[in-house]
Amino acid sequence: MPRLIDHEARAAALAEAAWRVLARDGILRLSVRNVAEEAGLATASLRRAFPTQTALRAYCLTLVSERVQERIRRLEPRADVRAAVEDRIAQLLPLDAERRLEMEAFIAIGVLALTDEELQPHYRRAHDLIAGACVGVVTALRPGGAGSPAAEAARLHALIDGLALHLVQPKAIGPDEAMSVLALHLDELAQG
Repeated sequence: MPRLIDHEARAAALAEAAWRVLARDGILRLSVRNVAEEAGLATASLRRAFPTQTALRAYCLTLVSERVQERIRRLEPRADVRAAVEDRIAQLLPLDAERRLEMEAFIAIGVLALTDEELQPHYRRAHDLIAGACVGVVTALRPGGAGSPAAEAARLHALIDGLALHLVQPKAIGPDEAMSVLALHLDELAQG
């Protein structure tokens, strides 16, 4: 009897292998052969799941978004809106090894999306999810709509992107410092 393959689990494992190659060796070493080797699979197996390098890269971006959304869904509900918002935003930041690996892959592939028209929609979708979350945060913290919600959401998005970029840089900023900066900004938002 043929062995059943969980294609979704295999695709996720291949994307994780691609993330590791990206983090360890850089974008120039992200190849079908190197990812297959990292995953312990034959190149043909990887090509069945991802017939092109762009398909693999696009899935890597999609999987980052899915993982973030899943972590947010698993968070315990909190009565304190301000604390709940901080918990959710923390899932976007590379505060631990798992999230750091995701962010390094997201940044590297995001740079490729600047010139790869096939990757752009996948990157844009992830970007739009974060932008939408920022609008939701501003709305939750300022239910009366004080100030300019669109401008505040853009400012929060820029802060999140900046903190994420600093967190993946060696010795630039640590998780505690990043969370302190975020907390200060959220407190200012909540005060209106």
